Amino acid sequence: MRVSKLTICILAGFLFSSSVAFGLSREIGRDIEFPKDFDQQKARAILEVVRDKKFDFRDGYVSYWPPDWGTRLSFVGDTTSLTEFLAALRGVQGMGLRLVLYDGRDDEGRRDSAWQLYFSHAHPDQLTVYVNLKAKSLDLSKLKLPDWPAA
Repeated sequence: MRVSKLTICILAGFLFSSSVAFGLSREIGRDIEFPKDFDQQKARAILEVVRDKKFDFRDGYVSYWPPDWGTRLSFVGDTTSLTEFLAALRGVQGMGLRLVLYDGRDDEGRRDSAWQLYFSHAHPDQLTVYVNLKAKSLDLSKLKLPDWPAA
């Protein structure tokens, strides 16, 4: 079977454009891709929480999609574990902590973790924790939030 040069060019173009689109994100372990000039003391304190084995890490991704670069790390666990995770992050000096509640998915298309930590290059002074309201392992009526002092 002969394949025309045009067919090869079309296939090569499709493969190249697909790899560029998928190449804007990559997997990462228990790590965060901080900006080059990010405070090393803060980075160590954040990574100490992220790498603590008592928090059940599932997967992580770094996204290079403009206009924001960010790292998203997924965790599973119960309400007690989430409470400890939030308290540990709240203890990182010089970092704000934002909590976002969302309706996650648990179907054949996608299984969202109980919570995710997001670090954004656009907001390097803030950590965001996304809490999945549909996570079966969480009883949010028992969640104890850390103290948030007045700004």
